[in-house]
Amino acid sequence: MSPTTTDPRTDPRLRRSARTRRPLIDRSAWTCPNCQRETLPPRKRCADCGTSRY
Repeated sequence: MSPTTTDPRTDPRLRRSARTRRPLIDRSAWTCPNCQRETLPPRKRCADCGTSRY
């Protein structure tokens, strides 16, 4: 292996380790606990009453 290799697919020094993975983002629809209506992502607030998802 050449010391000038810069391809992350072939150079193990440039691959991401398992510890550097990003957490998965929840992309599913969620139900508002206040008005019981379904809101689609990426909204973090209820489309009907404005309650925050988190």
